[in-house]
Amino acid sequence: MNVVNIVDSVLFALMLFPVLYLLVFAIASLKKRKIHYPETENKLKYVILFPAYKEDKVIVSSVKSFLTQDYPKSHFDVVVISDQLKDKTNEELSQLPVDLLIANYKDSTKAKALIFALDNLSKDDYDAVVIIDADNTVSPNFLNEINKAFSFGIRALQVHRIAKDPETDMAILDAASEEMNNSFFRSGHIRLGLSSALSGSGMAFEYKWFKKNINNISSVG
Repeated sequence: MNVVNIVDSVLFALMLFPVLYLLVFAIASLKKRKIHYPETENKLKYVILFPAYKEDKVIVSSVKSFLTQDYPKSHFDVVVISDQLKDKTNEELSQLPVDLLIANYKDSTKAKALIFALDNLSKDDYDAVVIIDADNTVSPNFLNEINKAFSFGIRALQVHRIAKDPETDMAILDAASEEMNNSFFRSGHIRLGLSSALSGSGMAFEYKWFKKNINNISSVG
């Protein structure tokens, strides 16, 4: 066997591994399995973190959407981490029933925003923390569904994200990419007994665990 054939075989093996890796999880994701958490009267307390970096166009509408939750208002607080938002945007946010934190760190990252938020919360009696991107919107029963899972004993959760308005070519591609990730790295992982991959938003974690470990991260999702 000459050198060319050896190199060809090595490259083929290297390319075969990621293909088989995706194939295994793709096949596993085809197995239908719906997870239903039982109804509960237990109402846990949540802090909702909205890290917003120059997201002036969407943050106000996203926060207003979240405030329509069909969940006791006394049991969740919305915190917006304003990172280089315009003064007008901050003024609009300050008129809403949310805690507005103005970031004072350099070299903005989502991880820094979350650490900053945990260091500056006015309260510390939460059961879980939920992370939402500035352009995310959720259904009115979002927290009720999260609450079922955490009351059942779940400590970390990744929700299923879908594209809002897949009307342009780029939006359709983005939606397709998100669904592939949901299939391969979330549904496929779970079917094989592994943990779901994280998306970076639409995530919920046990509060004490998250606060203890947040300083160890440098990126999110």
